[in-house]
Amino acid sequence: MSRVGMLIGLGLLVALALAGACGDGEEAGPSGIELPEGFPRDFPIYEEAVIRVDSLSPKEGTFLVSIDTEHDRDQVQAFYERELNEDPWQVDNVDEVEVPGEEDKIVVIEFTRVGDDGEWGTVAIAIVRENGQHATIGISLNLPQ
Repeated sequence: MSRVGMLIGLGLLVALALAGACGDGEEAGPSGIELPEGFPRDFPIYEEAVIRVDSLSPKEGTFLVSIDTEHDRDQVQAFYERELNEDPWQVDNVDEVEVPGEEDKIVVIEFTRVGDDGEWGTVAIAIVRENGQHATIGISLNLPQ
C-alpha cells in the first residue's frame, strides 16, 4: 500500500468517527441521511448499510461518507473489490493496516475512475465492537480540481 493511501485511510476513519454533522444532498440513504450533492451516482454504496455521516470539503473537492452495516468485514471487502473493479472504476491497491491497540486490521482499498475524470479515493473498512459488532465503511472520494 502506498504511504499516502494508508494515511488517507487512517485519517478518514478518524475524521468520520469524530464527525457529527450531515451534509446537504440529493440521494437519501437507508438512514435518511443524504449523500452530498454532486456525489457520483455510479459509485457503489453497500446496500445493506446505514449512512451515518456525509460531507463535502468544497475547497479540496473531497467527499467523506461513513456507512455502518451488520455484515462482516469480509463481505463488505468482497463487495467493494468486485464493484470497484467494474467500469468506470478500477481497484489500484488493497492492503490491511494494523492499528495500535486494536485487534482487527483496517482494510484499505485504493481506487480510481478509469478515463480522464481524475477521480480517486479510498474505501476503508474497520470492525467496531461498541454496542455489538459491526463494520464501518469510510469512503473518501476526491474530485479533480
